[in-house]
Amino acid sequence: MSTALAVCHGSFGRVTVYRLDKPMRTHAHREGHLTFLLSGSPAIVTIDDVPHLVDQTAGVAINPWQPHSFRPCSGDQPSVYLVAYICDRWLDRDRESRGNSLRFGMNAIPVGTTLVSICASLAHALVTNASYRIVNRYLNQLFDASFEASWKNGGRRGAALRPANVIDFRVRKSLRILDDGLAQGVELDMVARDAGLSRPHFFKLFRESTGLTPALYANTMRVERALDRLMHSQTSITEIGYQLGFSSQSHFTHFFSAHVGVAPTQYRTIARVVNE
Repeated sequence: MSTALAVCHGSFGRVTVYRLDKPMRTHAHREGHLTFLLSGSPAIVTIDDVPHLVDQTAGVAINPWQPHSFRPCSGDQPSVYLVAYICDRWLDRDRESRGNSLRFGMNAIPVGTTLVSICASLAHALVTNASYRIVNRYLNQLFDASFEASWKNGGRRGAALRPANVIDFRVRKSLRILDDGLAQGVELDMVARDAGLSRPHFFKLFRESTGLTPALYANTMRVERALDRLMHSQTSITEIGYQLGFSSQSHFTHFFSAHVGVAPTQYRTIARVVNE
């Protein structure tokens, strides 16, 4: 059974230690995303339809909005992973020295002794409820080492636009409709019609502009809102599910687990917020 050993939210985004033995369906994040194996059997992380092995010698760095999925290689015993979701705004304070963009050069990250040490130190800080200062220090080291490794061997900057920067006005309109209609479970045919497009043209233009399907974008927004409400409200799990358009708590729990890795009840129990 997949479980969370530590979840920490802060100005950097969120960073977690997960024990995982279940697959996660294709999803995306607004944040940059790092995954490293701490112990156990490897997994396959498929990014933009390209599989990458995450083991003791390699992790992955995923750019904002890049679709990806997770599949453990062995279902016998859960493995432990360090997973970080890094916000653009956290990097804004040191933007110049970081190459002016949260864009990794390559998705595959070679893991040497330096990254092994940083991952172990950060994971220990998380499970022992260390202060923001300590978590922030190790997370800075992790990002810097991963970012450098992603560009070291001739990585190329991804060309996909983020949803916030799409140009076509019809896609911008569809994003607003999707955002406003999450609780009602908006039908994509209706979104296409309201944007003035046929369904095939809508799907093609949306993917060209954002790199995502409309359904994947809507699911990303649902996960973001679910995380925010779990962390910053006392609203029940059932009510959060209803607010996001799910007909039952079990449906919401299944969705959340398939996209985040653990059940919402456990996530709320384990997660903490650290402040500067």
